[in-house]
Amino acid sequence: MLKHALLGLLARQPRHGYELKNALEQTLGGNWEINFGQIYTTLGRLERDGLVTSHTDAGDRRGKRDYALTARGRDELEAWLGHPVEKPEALRDKFFIKLVVRHRAGYGGALAMISDQRQAYLKQLREMRTLATEAGDDPLVSLLLEGAMLHLQADLQWLDLCDERLEELAQGGT
Repeated sequence: MLKHALLGLLARQPRHGYELKNALEQTLGGNWEINFGQIYTTLGRLERDGLVTSHTDAGDRRGKRDYALTARGRDELEAWLGHPVEKPEALRDKFFIKLVVRHRAGYGGALAMISDQRQAYLKQLREMRTLATEAGDDPLVSLLLEGAMLHLQADLQWLDLCDERLEELAQGGT
């Protein structure tokens, strides 16, 4: 995902790594901290693959490299943007796997585990609401945070369903 985010930021204008890092973090509402190593490693791969080019400004004594999108990079970005996102990880949800393993292994305490997870989701939801308040008027950052909050609300509803089903199992249901 970092690869395509960097290509997207370069679509408008060439930038150097520091600018890309700051622009990406700002775009994501300060919610995803990326280290410079990740940025420069990814830029190196993009350049190796012919998706970006780079050059050093001869007048810049610090030797900063500006990166620019190539035609191939633009094609890659447009292809990525044009495909819907699949969510195969939904069936690999870590909490769900822990819940099933706990139940199948006969450990008990699944309802307490659900309660603990509910508290964790509620805490994350409160944090998201705080971030949304702090985001100000940036409509794209607000949209990102609202999407995250909706996912958390759906997870909370799913935990309610887990409670119901496990209580049915405990009462001898199928």
